[in-house]
Amino acid sequence: MIWIIAILIIILIFLLSYTLRLKYDIRYISKQVSKSKGEYSNVRMTGLDKDIENLVVNINNLYEIQQKVNVKIKSDEEKLRESIANLSHDLRTPLTSIMGYIQLIKDGNISKEEKDRYLEIVERRTGTLQSLITSFYDLSRIEGKEYKFDLKSVSLGDMLCETLALFYEDFINKNIEPNVNIEENVPKIISDEKAVIRIFSNLINNVLEHGKNRVDINLRQENNYIITEFKNDAPNINEENITHIFDRFFTADLARSEKNSGLGLCITKALLEQLGHEVEAILYDGVLTIKIKWKIKFNNI
Repeated sequence: MIWIIAILIIILIFLLSYTLRLKYDIRYISKQVSKSKGEYSNVRMTGLDKDIENLVVNINNLYEIQQKVNVKIKSDEEKLRESIANLSHDLRTPLTSIMGYIQLIKDGNISKEEKDRYLEIVERRTGTLQSLITSFYDLSRIEGKEYKFDLKSVSLGDMLCETLALFYEDFINKNIEPNVNIEENVPKIISDEKAVIRIFSNLINNVLEHGKNRVDINLRQENNYIITEFKNDAPNINEENITHIFDRFFTADLARSEKNSGLGLCITKALLEQLGHEVEAILYDGVLTIKIKWKIKFNNI
């Protein structure tokens, strides 16, 4: 009988010790969590209980997830501040010019020819403002998944030819003769005509802006993809820039001239990704290539 009592006492002591150990571990974990104040912390434990160990693992996983969320939030906030600063600069530049020319127009001591020239400049600057605001609004809609696509069967070759024809005078005025190679009998894809025209227009504008001695535009089929390439001279681009070329408001023009807001390539990439295609920028021997891989067959858009 005595040995039974002894066994019970030993069991009670073990249970009491185990309970106290659990309470110590919980207090220890709770203290670490409290001290972290929600910031990333690697919670440690000293006990051997499997459930407590799993709890610590789950807490650390939550901290890791929260840390990634915080990093993304800070990155997004930084990008937002940078976008606001760049947008403010790009809006202020033509606005300042417009206000200056309006003051000159209001001055009665200018000739009719000067007045007409100033009005033409104001009109051009106003168009720049309108284009910038429209592009920024469109980009916000695209990134917010609010841009609705009208999907149908389209021929990229035909659409590229039609878009190039719209820029004929621009190439003439820039004294650029593009080298255009469009492969025949390329299959059609399912896409949105307006989005494709916007993509091609942005890329053609880009080569017109930067191309001088060389502009190549190619379209061909490679396996299950249709490849389009837009190549132009890029003396102001380096390997460091190339990783940011699709960033919002990025431009190699440090003066941020009114002709280049840095939104065109960003919109192009956003549209292509939502349509399910791939785009990359390649810099080789001073030539920039924007290469698009259009998927011929895919189910999800």
